[in-house]
Amino acid sequence: MELKQVNYSYSNSKKTISDFTATVPTGQILSIIGQNGAGKSTLLKLLLGRLSPDSGTVELDGQPISALSPRKRAAKIAVVSQQHQLYDEMTVKEVVKTGRLPFHSLLATISDEEVRPFLQAVDLADAMDQPLTSLSGGQQQRVWLAAALAQEPQYLFLDEPTTYLDIRYAHDLMALIQELNVKKKMTIIMVLHDINQALKVSDQLWLIKQGKLLKAGTPATMLDEQLLSQAFEVPIKIVKIEKYGPYVIQLAA
Repeated sequence: MELKQVNYSYSNSKKTISDFTATVPTGQILSIIGQNGAGKSTLLKLLLGRLSPDSGTVELDGQPISALSPRKRAAKIAVVSQQHQLYDEMTVKEVVKTGRLPFHSLLATISDEEVRPFLQAVDLADAMDQPLTSLSGGQQQRVWLAAALAQEPQYLFLDEPTTYLDIRYAHDLMALIQELNVKKKMTIIMVLHDINQALKVSDQLWLIKQGKLLKAGTPATMLDEQLLSQAFEVPIKIVKIEKYGPYVIQLAA
């Protein structure tokens, strides 16, 4: 998957994404970071084919993503969003069954046993008959992750998946995502708000500002106080914490 000289703007306004060229690293965890309004979510929508570039191309397996039908796209790409539409009395297993629709014509034809392995992957098989709304926020996010896994995608996208989670659940979810990446050899693309979280879990990062790619590289290459201060427009200091490693902090302006 790659972007080639992609430009995009909303309603003829200033460009939100500008001359963006980059390649998603296959089989790795890629995190997109940058300040609020940098264009992270817009970039994600372009990669997903939900937005079409004003110019340039977004390609998946060598062809424009726009050329793929929604069904074919769903067979290759799965998404876990910040917010989800909930349905009254929908059980955990019913949510996960929606992820199998690219392989079925009707939800009713999907058996419980077909979705059990995906709930086992997120350690929620025992909750499959419970209403989704009875679960904690962290558990609900894992259910939506199981639904995404049920699509058996090549690419898994997550848009700020820990935004509404406390520290423990955020840590557990990131650990699970890393485990899935290793076990399933899945390419994972995330938009993350927390720089330190991104540095800790990612193989590669894209640092963007005002819709432009400032730098693409490994977490180690991003440990540059001047670069991060430029990107986030606040003074940044990198310190080393015992048993944790480098940690980014914002200094008082």
